[in-house]
Amino acid sequence: MRLLALALGLGTAAAQAGSFLVMSFKGEEVPYELLRRVRPSGVILYPSNLRRDPVDLVRRLKAFDPQLVVMLDQEGGPFTTYREGVVRFPSAMALSASGDEGLVERVGWALGCQVRRLGADVNLAPVLDVNLNPQNPIIGLRSFGADPERVARMGLAFARGILRSGAKPVGKHFPGHGDTATDSHLDLPRVDKPREALEQAELLPFRRYVAAGMPALMTAHILFPALDPVLPATLSERVLTGLLRKEMGFQGAILTDDMAMGAIKKNFGAGEAAFLAVKAGADLLLVEPDERALLEVHARLARALGQEIGRERAEAARRRALALLAHKGDCPFTPKEEEALALEAARRGVVHLFGSLPLPGPGTLVLGLRISDRYGAEPTLADLAPTHLPGSQGFNLSENPTLEEVDRAAYLAMGAERVVLSTYRWLGGFKEGQKALFKRLAETGKPLYVVALGNPDDLRLLPGRPQGYLATHGHRAVQVRAALEALAGKYTPRGQWVFGGVP
Repeated sequence: MRLLALALGLGTAAAQAGSFLVMSFKGEEVPYELLRRVRPSGVILYPSNLRRDPVDLVRRLKAFDPQLVVMLDQEGGPFTTYREGVVRFPSAMALSASGDEGLVERVGWALGCQVRRLGADVNLAPVLDVNLNPQNPIIGLRSFGADPERVARMGLAFARGILRSGAKPVGKHFPGHGDTATDSHLDLPRVDKPREALEQAELLPFRRYVAAGMPALMTAHILFPALDPVLPATLSERVLTGLLRKEMGFQGAILTDDMAMGAIKKNFGAGEAAFLAVKAGADLLLVEPDERALLEVHARLARALGQEIGRERAEAARRRALALLAHKGDCPFTPKEEEALALEAARRGVVHLFGSLPLPGPGTLVLGLRISDRYGAEPTLADLAPTHLPGSQGFNLSENPTLEEVDRAAYLAMGAERVVLSTYRWLGGFKEGQKALFKRLAETGKPLYVVALGNPDDLRLLPGRPQGYLATHGHRAVQVRAALEALAGKYTPRGQWVFGGVP
């Protein structure tokens, strides 16, 4: 065992404690001193790390330690860490709406290749959560849908694509974040369902993922009383060791979600939560970009090693981390091929619920929303309308339109033949300004068509029924373009409704 520890670069408890850590940091400078002090198994990157020269940043990290596992969230859709200068792909729900596992695999492959071109090893995807709760405040269109079988099929296809690139996939968030009404970034969600119901829905995609021999899973900071009445999954030995390791037979790496999220930090504290997670069976802990918290976690684990936690657990964690280093893959995509694939996926993910298509461009007023998106600004429906719906007029409003904006839009609508209105809801509730805008436009008597650019079920929240309704499952530029092309009759949208009960 001692020889193994030396071979893996381990020695003292302090050195071994870093085996459990995936650290993060602020800015674009490599924190060399902190890396030397902690010796983590990995680093997770965020958009703020990748603004200037992301490839060089990863090169410097790898030069410091070639065995440092570099991770990022390249899900597509709203969670896209590496986004400057790369093609932005549609969300998982848009991919699933195509009904085509081959397409899903190709997109997973392309996103894995983005990870590899950056020089990183791990794509923290696919999302295997079954989006059973339409009010889910954090999953929604990140999920492959509300049907467990479909989520399992599409999630595995996406993971296979990532593996083709040489990167490693991570299924998340075990045992399932899809039926929550609380965002675990803010507080501790609770899912009160019997074990049988969990098996039929939440656990099914994860069981299929494990059976396929996939390399890693990420835990959910959620309390499942049917599995453990006291501790959330991330900290539960019953869930991570009893269910996942022993019952399901998972052999890969168990990563935690960010240990700084409110569900954990508010209820347990950084150091003690880290100890509980490792004791429960977690291999790698994602730690916030806060030096004090990182050192607190590191010190607590160092104290525990050899006492409350056996040294062999650190050795196993290091082995599983090393298994996540990227392997030689195949990345044949040119930028033009990626763009074409993203547009194909966007078009095939558009759902046309009702209304006559195509619309004649002349006389059409297209109202866009300037969506506040910390994951990356995109052109609006109004911005792209002149190009993809020729003859139309575009006008932009804020995401939560003011009374003055509503008045202006209604005035413009009076001079139009018809109106195309974009709506958006993903995080948080449906904006009151959007409801007021719809109501005011409906009162003009002009034919009103709605394009839902976030979660696809805005129809059930509108104060009335429009003449036509499209859902894109996201507001990436290719999805905005795909909606306008559908309105213009360039293609016939055939996307399938996968969100749950049709509104």
